Amino acid sequence: MGGTQEFTSTYGRWLTGAAAAAAVIALVSVLVIDGVAEALQLVPLLALIVLLVWALFWNPAVEVSDGEVVVRNVTATVRIPWPAYRGVTVKYSLVVHTTGSDVTAWAAPRSSGTAQRLRRRRAVTGPLGPGRHNANADRVADAIVERQAALKDAGYLKDAQRAVAAGIGPQRRWHWLTITGVVVLAAASFALI
Repeated sequence: MGGTQEFTSTYGRWLTGAAAAAAVIALVSVLVIDGVAEALQLVPLLALIVLLVWALFWNPAVEVSDGEVVVRNVTATVRIPWPAYRGVTVKYSLVVHTTGSDVTAWAAPRSSGTAQRLRRRRAVTGPLGPGRHNANADRVADAIVERQAALKDAGYLKDAQRAVAAGIGPQRRWHWLTITGVVVLAAASFALI
């Protein structure tokens, strides 16, 4: 049907890069002024800050493909196969309704009124193609609704109810590596301060 569309925050990527650059500058400054011992004490705190900014702003995304919708949030990734999809709403961010619990997408916040007006002025006609796109709740919701409609029209979702009855549903995978990294770096930061 179509290629995978990935919706991420361009702002979040710039913010993560800026945080990493600021951390390196701070570390080099402390190294030059206070020496190696002080710089080493600062490493866990700076790493914690960069990890948190990455987890909050770079990593979150929504992927829309022919097989599923994947919502990657701060602490977990939820894979929603099309038979388990029940709809989307846009509140303060995108909410994907499933046969299980609803999934809020951290990566797709609702646009401000100013951003919506600016986007209308330079509106792009036609659906978004495959690849990476800047995320906002309205854009991602449109992509999900369009993909589901295309899959239904092509007849790929005719046995959706049977698949749900057979146990197909959303799957949540926790980001244990990120969570553990935050806990370990926070403990090391407090221990060294």
